[in-house]
Amino acid sequence: MTKPPEKENKLLTWPNWPMKLRTSSSHEEGAERDFAVNTVSFDGEDGKVTSLTCVRVDEKFQPIPGTEFKLRADLVFLAMGFVSPVQDDMVKDLGAKLDARGNVAADTVAYKTSVEKVFACGDMRRGQSLVVWAIREGRQAAHSVDKHLMGTTTLPR
Repeated sequence: MTKPPEKENKLLTWPNWPMKLRTSSSHEEGAERDFAVNTVSFDGEDGKVTSLTCVRVDEKFQPIPGTEFKLRADLVFLAMGFVSPVQDDMVKDLGAKLDARGNVAADTVAYKTSVEKVFACGDMRRGQSLVVWAIREGRQAAHSVDKHLMGTTTLPR
């Protein structure tokens, strides 16, 4: 999405939730936010991601020619928000097993899917639900991923 305005336009947004840039303490911890960006592809070697190819998009989410760029990456978390998983492209290409409702099947202890080194939690695993469930499962999945990568973890479950 495009960067929201610093202050809301109350006449434009009332009675709906005002669209304005909100900055929490987590945003202030050193992360760099970027807006109106779409990931085009994951790039890598030997089954390991090394970068993302991205492009800037307009207000209709259409790519802006000539704005392609790469971001270095060695781990990617997909935060899909309040949407059920789309069955084409990534989910289909991965070949992960789905549950009866079409969500990516994963257990609720390790959050592992049927695909080696692929984990699923939140809306991707349980379907549309409350954000508190996504936060809880995200933390538990982070514990499992850390344990998988490091052999042990100090992260809380």
